[in-house]
Amino acid sequence: MKSFFLKIKLSIFVLSIGLTPQIAAQDGAALRDLGFNPSLINAKKSLQRKSEAPPLRLPFFEDFSSLHSPYPNPELWEDNMVFINASFPLFPPTIGVATFDALDANGRLYEHAASYPFGADTLTSRPIRLDSIFGENTRALEDALTEGDTVWFSFYYQPGGGFGSAWNGTLLGRRPKYDDALVLEFRNGLPLSLEDQWVEQWRADGQSLEQFCPLCVVDSVKITDTTFRFVEDYEKEFFKHVKIPITLVSFLYNGFQFRFRNYSSLDQDQSQNQSRQSSGGQWHVDYIRLDVYPDGYSEFSSDIAFVQQGKRVLKDFQAMPAKQFQGSSDLVTEIPLLVRNLDRIFHPINYYFQITGPSYFWDTTSSNADIYPFIPVNPLYPGGFNAFGATDVYAFQRNFRLPNITTPSTFRFQHVIKSSRTDIGESNDTMIQTVHFGDYYAYDDGTSEVGFGFLRQNERAASQFAYRFPMRVADSLVGIQIWFNHTLANTSRAFFNLAVWTAQDDGTPSQNPSYVGQDILPAFDDVVGYFTYWLEDPMPLSPGEFFIGFQQRNNFFLNIGFDQNNNAENRMLQKLGSGSWDTIFYYGSVMMRPVFGTRESIPTSIFERDDIADIFDKIRVYPNPSDGLVFVESPENVVNSYEIYDLSGRRLLQRTVRATQFSINLPEAPGFYILLLHTEKGLVSKKVVRQ
Repeated sequence: MKSFFLKIKLSIFVLSIGLTPQIAAQDGAALRDLGFNPSLINAKKSLQRKSEAPPLRLPFFEDFSSLHSPYPNPELWEDNMVFINASFPLFPPTIGVATFDALDANGRLYEHAASYPFGADTLTSRPIRLDSIFGENTRALEDALTEGDTVWFSFYYQPGGGFGSAWNGTLLGRRPKYDDALVLEFRNGLPLSLEDQWVEQWRADGQSLEQFCPLCVVDSVKITDTTFRFVEDYEKEFFKHVKIPITLVSFLYNGFQFRFRNYSSLDQDQSQNQSRQSSGGQWHVDYIRLDVYPDGYSEFSSDIAFVQQGKRVLKDFQAMPAKQFQGSSDLVTEIPLLVRNLDRIFHPINYYFQITGPSYFWDTTSSNADIYPFIPVNPLYPGGFNAFGATDVYAFQRNFRLPNITTPSTFRFQHVIKSSRTDIGESNDTMIQTVHFGDYYAYDDGTSEVGFGFLRQNERAASQFAYRFPMRVADSLVGIQIWFNHTLANTSRAFFNLAVWTAQDDGTPSQNPSYVGQDILPAFDDVVGYFTYWLEDPMPLSPGEFFIGFQQRNNFFLNIGFDQNNNAENRMLQKLGSGSWDTIFYYGSVMMRPVFGTRESIPTSIFERDDIADIFDKIRVYPNPSDGLVFVESPENVVNSYEIYDLSGRRLLQRTVRATQFSINLPEAPGFYILLLHTEKGLVSKKVVRQ
């Protein structure tokens, strides 16, 4: 058997695999909650808040639909603890929500997290002018607000966790525990000596979505039908509407603020008497409005919006090798779009659709539709619409096509809806999908909602996972990418084998793997997310089907990313001990990707960069090669700690230094090593050789 070769990249960590709470289990395969948020760990931090900026003016409106960043918009918010996303909510008012959990702005568990309720995420508005009404075209004061004005604050919320099971796509994230809570507070304008500055206005206790909305669990298969055509048949409030009048003079001042906070608690591991690692229970908040309503508060908004991301453009994949793309046979026949009318009257809309790519532009003639509002279902007329269910506008593109694709390229699908009436939410009128044709296959979208691995109660032959992929045109497999979730426990013995199988006539993996990479450890790349395990030599593959996967050698839970929004149906298999191969029926896709081509065709700037910034260029490691003792000089960048890895990904040494000059004794065995320096400015990797 040939082994896999691990090419070390910048910013790698050998992971810690934790025993996080289990979401579901099917024989050996299991899903577990995230203990870290990889989207935040990998994200660029939001722009610094402008504390000197003048207070905001009414109306205040935020629906979190601008999904350019996982952090809140700094023009509206003072902090960035919550996670802005479209991955975890079920049927929000509009696309995108703010998710509250037990993870901080860096995607890591709060240091003060405990098994009892603790203060977790906070979302605080910037100061708001709640003393006056200003005209649309002037900065001059028009009128002062008084207790007689009808000032209302409103929003929608949903407890996380979804409903149903991990087999039907309705289980997303983690529900808040009964002692958890979501709280809304207003900041008053009275002196602190007279009254507490932050005053609680509303609270929701932890609960499941089934308790929150009993009718939401009815016929969940139809609810999640990929065409969305059955959602309007049921009266459900996936998100509840909260309306709060503001009448106290203590809130009607220049500089008013509000904030949402959640209280979270972790599971308790009774056997070890310590809190297990978990993201904690989630809450989703959406569609926040603060305004003056001269004619009384209206529950409706003149707003037409997308509700969630569109489904795949490719039939089976989120991305695929350009060489394997076969035109229309790989494309879906229609793109269903879920759109909502939040008004009380119907809205005529124009729908636009275009595709852009390298030297390519596809534009369709706009189509028209009447989008009707939602009204409560009348039991006598079960075919009616419902408040905050969903509707299908039949905005399907059936005749789109892509050009012949021979080189790596990315195509952007943009969907736009425009109402002929006033529309208060512009950012929720556009929904974008991207399709990448490169050198790898991907069933997943690059966002991990839970972790995947095997639970083994008894010591027996290795549990095995196999992932099916097609080969239309002969090519060479050169590596396997894996997304490992960050966790806390020690993984120094979490060895596993990587494997590649050809397919038998019955569609299962061959009896023996064609290639095995032994003694592999989990690793993570904080720059690109996926870690690439390279084969020593390219493996030619003929047209047909093949499998990539792993063999688990011990009881460690390999916490591989699992995308719960894109289904790799019937393509994930498991083999327990000496048993037969069985299909894993979890709804979603394991975040493993086969990479093709040649080693030279993979951009080294992505996977190996010793020169990410000028300041890093000034870090010297010498002599190299050496007889075992090397010196590190980092004149402009303090090194806090360092790690040494061998080429199989095993961490051999870890030390804390906090210095700009120091020496390192390399391992005794001659060979190549990777030195990873943790500096105040970032991470730097250096190849070192012991002679």
